[in-house]
Amino acid sequence: MKDELLEKVYSWADENGVLKPETLVVAGVSGGADSVCLFHVLYKLSSARAFSIVAVHVNHMLRGEESDGDEDFVRELCGKYGIPLHVFREDVAAFANENHYSTEEAGRLIRYRCLREVADKVCASYIAVAHHRDDQAETVFLNLLRGTGIDGLCGMPEISGKIIRPLLRFGKQDIEAYIRRNGLTYRTDSSNYENAYLRNTIRNIIFPGIKLQTGTDISASLIRMQKLLRTDRDFLNGYAGKKFNDILILEENNRVVLERNELKGLHPAIAGRIIRIAWERVSGSLKGLESVHVDMVLDIVSKEGNRTAELPKGVTAAAEYNRVEISARASREKPGPFSVRLEVPSTVDLPVFKIRMESGIFSAEEFSEKFGRIEKPRENSLTQLFDYSKIKEGIYIRNRKPGDIFFPYNSSGRKKLKDFLIDQKIPVSMRDSIPLLADGKNIVWVIGVRTADNYKVTGSTNTILYVNVMKLND
Repeated sequence: MKDELLEKVYSWADENGVLKPETLVVAGVSGGADSVCLFHVLYKLSSARAFSIVAVHVNHMLRGEESDGDEDFVRELCGKYGIPLHVFREDVAAFANENHYSTEEAGRLIRYRCLREVADKVCASYIAVAHHRDDQAETVFLNLLRGTGIDGLCGMPEISGKIIRPLLRFGKQDIEAYIRRNGLTYRTDSSNYENAYLRNTIRNIIFPGIKLQTGTDISASLIRMQKLLRTDRDFLNGYAGKKFNDILILEENNRVVLERNELKGLHPAIAGRIIRIAWERVSGSLKGLESVHVDMVLDIVSKEGNRTAELPKGVTAAAEYNRVEISARASREKPGPFSVRLEVPSTVDLPVFKIRMESGIFSAEEFSEKFGRIEKPRENSLTQLFDYSKIKEGIYIRNRKPGDIFFPYNSSGRKKLKDFLIDQKIPVSMRDSIPLLADGKNIVWVIGVRTADNYKVTGSTNTILYVNVMKLND
């Protein structure tokens, strides 16, 4: 190998467990110096590490003959080294206008879309891009100008999912030196010298101006800061992840429920990260969530009473009683009226409630012989016993209806089911989803919450209704 840059990338791959044997790497190749360096490094390492390469070139169609020349150059480069190439011709300017993006952002989105499309098609393990240390410094500075938080100041990661950046530890001078050592040629993008793009202004004017006026290499300073902040960020994120698990009540179907009082008691730096974790679990990514949205959630959590906040992507945060629920629109759709008569004995699956219900009828003597002494189960148990002779209108499994009456176990009398659920601080969003065992309008069991006192088994009970509920897997 005998090349310092090659050896360092080889060691980096070992450290991070990437570029493994028998894997496939999709490499973005624009034809510029950085991507040619990346292409050549991967080509050299591919035989030593026994992985394969597929190249992708995106013609942005922004510079006419010059863009076409870049495409021709990449075709020739890949042909010379025997590397398969996928070429995309994309009208970046039109895409930018239609979607109200800057040309630079539109190009970035299209490039990653094309890279992922090829990676999915060829079942690649990695997507390699040619960002280097100077790009990192510019990215951190751009994020600083936008008023970013600590995550933005940490810049680009070396590895993010399938995306890998093997050259991120090297500066532009390292890359140019490698190209000279290996006698490589490359294309120069004339737009790099146009300061219409903010990144070019930073690269060509601001950074050199800071160096001229202060003698400070701002790139080096930004990289030092980025590394320090990444260490702090990783610690905070790790701690927040542990606290998230500690206060998590429920996670299912694009829905996360957290303990409100516990969340309220955390430092905002940790509480905000927990909101971001919940958002990512619900929406699938952190995109679309800004600090103002995190502050909205923390605000409704901290105030008294039940409150909601509408977030992007159809996500809602609801603070009700001692719960905070962050959920996508689909998971908040209330189930319609549901009722099914329970034949006894039977075993029936009820997907609407994600439960399986087993039931049986026993005389007091039969029950004692089969199960032992007749004892009242705990109220939160999913196995319960009832006096079958008290049931007059048949046994139904259903959700709540207006006018439902409930006589909670060990209470002084009947009350409306609605009032009972309020007393139990059951959030409004959950009340239609709680399965009920009912005898007409009389509730026999609010499953998993409370049984009815007027259906309890006593010493004079002759016939016992046995009901066991099991949760179904999704």
